[in-house]
Amino acid sequence: MPAVEVLPAITRADPLFGLIYYVLGGWLIGSSVVLLLEGILISQVNNYFSWYTEDPIRLKISVGVLFILTILKSIQSFAITWINSILFMRDPAGTIALNREWYQIINIPFGAVIAAYVQSYYCYRLWKLSGRWFYVAPLVTVMLLGLISAIITGIVIARSGKSSNWFAIHVSCTFATDILITASSTFFLLRARQKALSHTRKLISGLIKICCQTALPATTATLIELICSRIGGKSLKPQATNSIILVLLDAVPIIYANCMLYILNTRRSLRSAGSSAGLGNSNTNQPPSGSRTRGQWRSGAGPVELSSLGGVQVHTQIETADTDRHYPIEFDSKKSPM
Repeated sequence: MPAVEVLPAITRADPLFGLIYYVLGGWLIGSSVVLLLEGILISQVNNYFSWYTEDPIRLKISVGVLFILTILKSIQSFAITWINSILFMRDPAGTIALNREWYQIINIPFGAVIAAYVQSYYCYRLWKLSGRWFYVAPLVTVMLLGLISAIITGIVIARSGKSSNWFAIHVSCTFATDILITASSTFFLLRARQKALSHTRKLISGLIKICCQTALPATTATLIELICSRIGGKSLKPQATNSIILVLLDAVPIIYANCMLYILNTRRSLRSAGSSAGLGNSNTNQPPSGSRTRGQWRSGAGPVELSSLGGVQVHTQIETADTDRHYPIEFDSKKSPM
C-alpha cells in the first residue's frame, strides 16, 4: 500500500494564509453560527405555533414567512461555504472571484430584507403603542434607506468586486433604526407606566425590560459590523475585520428573527405574571398556558402583553367621597394597543 503524503499545516508564511484563514474561515464560522441560531429558531417557531393557536392568521403567516426566509438564508450560507471550501478546495486563490457570483452578491441584500422584515414588525408594534403614524414614519424612512443601500451595495460588488460606502450607509441605517425603535418604545411605555396602577406598573416594567433585552443582540452585532467596515475600508482583502463582517453578515439576520420570536413567545409568561397579579379579566385563576379563550385578547380585556395585537391598558383609580367612606372606582383612562 503506497504511503499517503500528508501536507503540512498552513503557516503565516504561506501566501494563501490570509485568504484561507480570514475569508474561507469567516465563511465557515458564519455558516456554523447560522446553523446553531437556526436550530434555536426552529424551537421558537414550534413553541409559537403550539402556544398561540388563537393568534390571527396574518400574524401566523408573518411568522411562517420569516421562518422560510431564514431557512433560505441558512441554505445560502451553507452553500457558499461548500462551494468555496469543497468545490474550489484545490484553487483557494480562485475563490476571490466567486464574490461576484449571484449566491454571494445576494448575501448582503438578502440579510437586509430579513432585518427590515423584523424591523417592520417593530414599527407596526410602535404604531399600535403610540397611536400616531408620524412617530413611526421617520423610522420607516431610515429602515427603507438601509434596505436600498444594501441593494446598491450588492450591485456595486457585482460590477467591481469591491465594497463601497453604501455598505456603511446600510449598516448605519440598520443600527439607527434599532436604536430609534427601542428608545421610542421605551418612551411610550414609561409614559404609560406613570398613569398606571401599581400592579400594571410592574407589568409595564417587564415590557420595558424585554424591549431592551431583545434589541441588544442585533444592535450590538450591527454596531460591531459598522466598526469593522470602517476599519477594513472598501476593499475585500483578507483581514481580520472583513472576516468578522463575513460572520456577522450570516448571523445578524437570524439573530433578528430569534429576537422577534422571543418577543412573541414571551407573552405566555407575561400573561402568567398578569394573572398572578390580579390583572386582566375576571378569571384571574387562569393557568399560564399558551391557550386562551377566543374573545379574551380580541376584546382587549386580557393582561398586558408584548405584542402588536395585545393592549397596554392604563388604569386610573378615583376615590369618591360618600360620608366617611371611600369607594375606589377603576376605569380605563388610556388604551394603547401594542
